Parts: sequence; C-alpha cells; structure tokens
Amino acid sequence: MFASLLIALLSIAVLITSLVVFAFRKPIQGIFDRLVGETASAAWVKFLTFALYVVGISKAVHGYRLDKYVTTRHKTDVLAALNLNTWLLEIYQSVRSVLGGLAWSLMSFFTIALIAFIIVRAFELKRERN
Repeated sequence: MFASLLIALLSIAVLITSLVVFAFRKPIQGIFDRLVGETASAAWVKFLTFALYVVGISKAVHGYRLDKYVTTRHKTDVLAALNLNTWLLEIYQSVRSVLGGLAWSLMSFFTIALIAFIIVRAFELKRERN
C-alpha cells in the first residue's frame, strides 16, 4: 500500500509539473529569445524545464511525512494507517507542495528576467541616443 502511495504521489507530481511546463513554455522561450538570443535560448529553456521538474518532483514526497507509514520511533508506537482519508490528505499535500514549489521557482525566474530585461532595455536606449 505504501509503494502505491509513493508511485501515485510521484505520478501526480510529474503530471502537474508537465502541465505547468507546457503552460509556461512559450513565455519562457520568448524571454530567453529576447535576453540571450535564439541560438542560446533553447539550451536555457531545457535547463529551466529540467529545474522545474526537479523542483516539482522533489516537492511531491516529504520523507518525514511518509515515514510514519513505514517506521515507528518506539516499540510501543503503532504505524499510521493508510486508508482513504490519509491518501486524500497526502495527495492534497503533495499537489499543494508541487504547485507552491513551481510557483516560487517561476516567480524567481520571472523576477530575475524582469530585472535583466530592464537592464538590457536601458542599454539599448542608451545606444540609440548615441
């Protein structure tokens, strides 16, 4: 039962991350095309896609939460039950964690990209004046 939960959480993480990557692929590609040029942008998009998958999948499973289903701290402790309620709770926590991690990653990327765009635009305006 534990292995099924683990596989389900990882599958959900891959699915959610794939949907987010698909939704943001064109804006990310456009930003990299503008900032680093079309020749280098493909590599940067691949790297950011990889980073988003790493964040999404790593946020899906929290060992300290799942640990209670396979081990006990003391001999008198009882393993937590894996029933429908715990499945729903773990899936909810996983979805929330994956979306939160991806949101923070994308927010960081877009903030840095905005700063880079402002710097590039300032240099372009300065060059046009001269």
